[in-house]
Amino acid sequence: MRIATWNVNSIRSRLEHVKIFLKDNNIDILGMQELKTEEKHFPFEDFKSLHYYVEVFGQKAYNGVALISRFQFEKVDRNVLVESEARTILGVVRGIHILNVYFPHGGEYGSERFFYKLEFYQKIKNYILKNDFLNTDFILMGDFNVAKDPIDVWDPVALNGTIGFMKEEREAITDLMSVGLIDAFRYLYPDVQEFTWWDYTGGSFRRNWGMRIDYILISKSLLPKLKNCYIEKTFRKLEKPSDHVPVVLELLD
Repeated sequence: MRIATWNVNSIRSRLEHVKIFLKDNNIDILGMQELKTEEKHFPFEDFKSLHYYVEVFGQKAYNGVALISRFQFEKVDRNVLVESEARTILGVVRGIHILNVYFPHGGEYGSERFFYKLEFYQKIKNYILKNDFLNTDFILMGDFNVAKDPIDVWDPVALNGTIGFMKEEREAITDLMSVGLIDAFRYLYPDVQEFTWWDYTGGSFRRNWGMRIDYILISKSLLPKLKNCYIEKTFRKLEKPSDHVPVVLELLD
């Protein structure tokens, strides 16, 4: 089974890229973030024509998350934190609980959005613990908007204290993972430096000035099924790409 996450940065702008990705990588389940559209404008039929089931929690112009699956959903919950912003959707597929999250970007140190981001992390942690997901086959994936370790950024000295690499943000993702979540990519490749996001400006992708801020975290029960986890960078090379690229998890059937 192949399960992927991708911040598409507008599904209507990136629809053809997503369709190519699904086909070329034989994706079974995809969680998308930053749809930037209401549900009534989401391209449901494009995915249904490819034989995917579709579940969406949208918002006009901002945020928005979706899950698409070749397998029927056993359960779907939208807006699990009961937030005013469309950032969370939970789907149960083949017994696996998959929580797809678009974590807040945050703001400058000490700002309202800075604290909102930290509180959001704590709420996600509490939600996972309250529902005892760690004792199930569980996946938390999405755009976390934080690079956890120095290896996850192109220049940890230059980026220290900037949004996405502040001490408090890194402590928040470390605390979230401490409950028993495993970073699938880093588990398999402890010393490999790969990124999932590059700014649109300054030739960042060409220079490889990136950050790894998109993750697939798994519960310990899925470790025996973990086959691979890879970052598909080719989609950043396309014309008018998302600034993020997909992360793909491969599980043994």
